[in-house]
Amino acid sequence: MLKNMQESAKEWNISFAGCGFLMAYYCGVYGCLSERAPFFLKEVKRICGASSGALMGAMLVCQMSPAKSCENLLEMSREARRGTLGAVHPSFNLLKIVRHFLNRDLPDDAHLLASGRLFVSLTRVSDGTNVLVSEFDSKEDLVQALICSCFYPLYCGVIPPRYHGIRYVDGALSDNMPFSGLRNTITISPFSGESDISPYGNPFYFHDIYYNNVSIHINFINAHRVVIAFFPPEAEVLAEMCQNGYKDAFLFLKENAELLKLTSSLSELTLIDEWKNIPTSEKYISDNKLRVTGNSKNILPESIKKVFCKASMSEDEELRCSLSVKLVYCLMWCILPVEMAYIMLLRLVEYTPEMWSYLLWMWQMVMRITGQILKNAFSRF
Repeated sequence: MLKNMQESAKEWNISFAGCGFLMAYYCGVYGCLSERAPFFLKEVKRICGASSGALMGAMLVCQMSPAKSCENLLEMSREARRGTLGAVHPSFNLLKIVRHFLNRDLPDDAHLLASGRLFVSLTRVSDGTNVLVSEFDSKEDLVQALICSCFYPLYCGVIPPRYHGIRYVDGALSDNMPFSGLRNTITISPFSGESDISPYGNPFYFHDIYYNNVSIHINFINAHRVVIAFFPPEAEVLAEMCQNGYKDAFLFLKENAELLKLTSSLSELTLIDEWKNIPTSEKYISDNKLRVTGNSKNILPESIKKVFCKASMSEDEELRCSLSVKLVYCLMWCILPVEMAYIMLLRLVEYTPEMWSYLLWMWQMVMRITGQILKNAFSRF
């Protein structure tokens, strides 16, 4: 897209696609841009995203370190794998964890940094319309918008959260890459496709699909990535994914250096020609046992390496007591029915204060859907 631009663009946009736990790829992209082109990030006019893409956008506008972003993602993935049923276990509350990280790590003036620059994609439940939010009254207001954008129906719960009194769900369900149609928007996706920064991958018979403005090649690797988006793998795989994001972002900067000079000097960008030794973007799919420690081909910044090394060593420590792990795993399956009943009871108590509003909302939704079905049925006659 960018190579075909003929006129000078004074302002750039960045748009991240929603991708769940594939956000590790974005951590690598962010690490590369902040290390090799920090001036470019400061000049970007709008940073847009849906779901995890919106979370990454918030981290960029608030200047959170890439290493901290990786640390939070690894903690979320570890929590997702802890339960017997993984990420679909009732005890795993993704939105609660995300809210905790945002409240803890975002600065108090996050809403001031994000207003007018961060565009969060939301899907309005009542009519499925996409809504872009870019003005925030407070830090809590910003956090609530991000929570709504991350709510994937059934995976995150049944009752959608509210933003300014209106219920919204994942923005990826209506517009997964805001402003992607603008010629000065740099599109970023962890799925191989036609995005400006994305993994390399050949589609079967040259076929691809557009999922709410995101180009995705039809191939087995992308199918596997969809699974990873909902069910995170171990730290080693996430580290490889992060490294591929760093590499793809670097190659983008190198290929578009002339074009980016239209807005600022790239004198700070160090270009090297030793990429033949760097693992390809498909490496983390075929070789998910790549060690983070002692890898001479690892190109990530030291701060990010340390985060993944620490997580990898922690996971190895847990697996050393294999017999104990197996016994605990069997015990967990035995008590699973009791555990699920207990957790569902806790959720019911948690929802009790707003139970009537939930029931009213569900009744309105049922009546609206029923009315639409009847309207369509009678229109045929």
